[in-house]
Amino acid sequence: MKRIISSVLVLGVCLTPLTVPVMVQPSWAQSQNLQLEKLKQLIEQAKQQTQQGQARQAIETWQQVIAIVRQFKERKIEAIALNYIALNYSALSQLQEALKYLKQALPIFREVGDSGWEATTLGTIGLTYLGISQPQEALKYYNQALPIWRELGARAREAATLNTIGLVYDSISQPQEALKYYNQALPIWRELGDRAREAATLRYIDEVNNRSQPPSRTNIPPIPQ
Repeated sequence: MKRIISSVLVLGVCLTPLTVPVMVQPSWAQSQNLQLEKLKQLIEQAKQQTQQGQARQAIETWQQVIAIVRQFKERKIEAIALNYIALNYSALSQLQEALKYLKQALPIFREVGDSGWEATTLGTIGLTYLGISQPQEALKYYNQALPIWRELGARAREAATLNTIGLVYDSISQPQEALKYYNQALPIWRELGDRAREAATLRYIDEVNNRSQPPSRTNIPPIPQ
């Protein structure tokens, strides 16, 4: 399972700018501006803590971010913050807790119609299920992400997801299913000119084929006399 996780193309997360309409009343507008300034500071602090491996501190700061953005009903920013909390719980090896936050984020991305973030979150859920040795659950989420990447025309992410699905099938002793997905990924890497990932996919295919080959006659030990 570790081999699968290390082979997965990790999809980064980034924050989009926060835009909140300023109300007419001066006192309320001033209060909003103060909250927005605090929010920006908290986001920067949380990102730095995440990057520096200060996972527990980062989780607390992202929780403060969520408390503010919920006041502004900024659902997308809330969902991104939930993803970051999950990322930090994963860093602490608390994968069940990470799943809890990812599954809160997923319906929000669907609600706001952000297909890219929806697919990214589906893939992260899949990766997290791999981390707790539940490959069948992982496949459910990767198979939901795949058509979204195709619809978005995100060829590299489509191919990365195909490779991951192949790796999962290979890990549960379904080599022919694995080959089916590897062989879909391979022409995409060639189309994109990504020689490194093309080579990796060819290696996966070779590994499956070599395991499937019957033993050579020259390798069969002689029958004892």
